[in-house]
Amino acid sequence: MVNSSLILHNIIQLPQIVFEVTDACNLRCKYCGYGGLYEGYDKREDKFMAFEVSKSILDYLFNIWKSNCSRGICNPVTIGFYGGEPLLNMPLVRDIVDYVGRQGEMGKKFFFNMTTNAMLLDRYVDYLAEHEFRLLISLDGDKEGQGYRVDANGNNSFDRVISNIKLLQTKYPDYFDKFVMFNSVLHNKNSVELIYHFIRNTFGKEPSISPLNNSGVRYDKIDEFKRTYKNITDSIEQASDCEALKAELFVKNPATARLLDYLYYSSGNVYSTYNSLLINPNTQTNHKTGTCTPFSKKMFVTVNGKILQCERIHHNYTLGTVDDKGVHLDYDYIAERHNLFTNKFVQQCNTCANRSSCKQCVYQVDDLLETSTKCKYALSIEKQRQLNKATQLYLRKHPNLYNELLTKAVIR
Repeated sequence: MVNSSLILHNIIQLPQIVFEVTDACNLRCKYCGYGGLYEGYDKREDKFMAFEVSKSILDYLFNIWKSNCSRGICNPVTIGFYGGEPLLNMPLVRDIVDYVGRQGEMGKKFFFNMTTNAMLLDRYVDYLAEHEFRLLISLDGDKEGQGYRVDANGNNSFDRVISNIKLLQTKYPDYFDKFVMFNSVLHNKNSVELIYHFIRNTFGKEPSISPLNNSGVRYDKIDEFKRTYKNITDSIEQASDCEALKAELFVKNPATARLLDYLYYSSGNVYSTYNSLLINPNTQTNHKTGTCTPFSKKMFVTVNGKILQCERIHHNYTLGTVDDKGVHLDYDYIAERHNLFTNKFVQQCNTCANRSSCKQCVYQVDDLLETSTKCKYALSIEKQRQLNKATQLYLRKHPNLYNELLTKAVIR
């Protein structure tokens, strides 16, 4: 069970805080999580977060970190900027970076990252490079693949985005190589093969490729969602040279990722720390579901001052609020709510063959607030055996992967 002490511990060790600096955006992407296909988020009103609000939560965290600072310890903390399009509120980004830089010793080393559509990238390349921002650029491949990422007039953003990215690459090649990454959304206008090869051949980068989010889809938009959605595995199988693409993708190929999980959870020969070598795994208690405990990985602050575990969670599950008067977090309430929601799945978890390696976040279950809710990913023992058999067959077909996964794959 999660308690208030664990919540405080997670905040002391918080690895990342993300600010939704604005809900305004200069694009109207058809599949946007804040667009017409989805529900469960605050109404988009072109708001801009004020510095006083971000300062409140930073001061709150700084005070905790300074009070729990150990000499010689310097843990990394990433401060992220999210939107909307965060470059629309660049004055706030600058203020936060400047404010963090003026703080004293607290046992933390700060880094900055940003998710951007790159439409305004040309205006701020100097600043972003100077402060070594880790940039995640949204790009869905070539011009056809970028077809859903349009401006307010319905114009494809491709030409402007590509021009801005190439400007950054040309002006700051070392920074680009080290700090710039790409994220692509798979849909019915592109494919894994086209996305991967376009971005790799154009920019020398391997993109992260994600399907459309299937959580929170509006009931009246389900048919449209289904027309737009494309499955990653199916898209890979349809590639002109399927096996070559799988080899290039490595663990980004779902089949190889499943093999990695299988070796990690089933081999009995993987240890995350030296201490785990001394602990009998049969005495360890698995957490119910694959839900992160609050603030163990991230804290997300919306433009309206809501505090959540991350940006992927329905805004109904707010853990607290922040405004220019201060931070309002009740650790007992947070723990109680977390336990309430995860406890709904206790019986299903106890009989699920996948409980030791579950990745299902309860906050991505659409009927979580209903009296009776069910995890659609729960597995029977027989189904798990079938999946394990399929994974073993995949390894027999690709025996080289065993050594590659052991020597090349990094699990975080």
